[in-house]
Amino acid sequence: MTNSAPRLLIIDDRPDPIALLLSFLDERELDILVALDGEDGLIKAVEGRPDLILLDVVMPGLDGFTVCERLKADPRVAAVPVVFLTASAELSDKLRGFAVGGVDYITKPFSEQEVLARISVQLDTRRQVRWLEAQAADRFMNHLNPPPDPEQRIFAAAVAQLEQQLQQPLGLVELAHRVGTNERRLTELFRRQVGMTVFDYLAELRLESARRLLEGSTTQVQLIADRVGYRNAGDLSRAFRRRYGVSPREYRRALGTEEGPV
Repeated sequence: MTNSAPRLLIIDDRPDPIALLLSFLDERELDILVALDGEDGLIKAVEGRPDLILLDVVMPGLDGFTVCERLKADPRVAAVPVVFLTASAELSDKLRGFAVGGVDYITKPFSEQEVLARISVQLDTRRQVRWLEAQAADRFMNHLNPPPDPEQRIFAAAVAQLEQQLQQPLGLVELAHRVGTNERRLTELFRRQVGMTVFDYLAELRLESARRLLEGSTTQVQLIADRVGYRNAGDLSRAFRRRYGVSPREYRRALGTEEGPV
């Protein structure tokens, strides 16, 4: 384990789900903290400053929704993404989780592929935000300092290209050429970095971008769909529901965001 490994905090009162998650993450370069109740989770979140929190919904004492509300009210950890762990498939529970600040759900019983994919997307988003913030600070000080690892530079450049061209992304060959590598190496690099192909990652990026737009604007769903590369609002709604368990409009209602006029 390297000092630069992302830190993950699991908050769950039951040992079996924790053991299963740890088995899934055993070969991943992660620094993992575990808390067995909500109060301990709040303490470890502040002391450990994790990059991502996996939070069980049903716990004795403080439940997951209350823990998430307290995390989001604390400026020291408010920016840390929270992914809920739950056995419930109820829409009302999902909407409540999004309303209190959660970014995603992982439903029990856990699927290893789903757990790894959802964790990878959230950690990569957080890593990219931090890197871009660091870049901006470096530019301000006239001391630009991109990641020293060549693979990290290529990956960051590829992600930037994808983010800039969500509507009409480059083909794999052209993307690889733009970032100074070849198709095969770029595919292998994405699998190592986030555990998925370039275009699987693009699909996740589109949905995550749509989610942020739903949270931070009153832009109509149709316009958001177009902005992030979907042919129409229906395609976005179907993909969004598969990913998050709710439609874009249901998600927005849970956050209390009204859709604006065209």
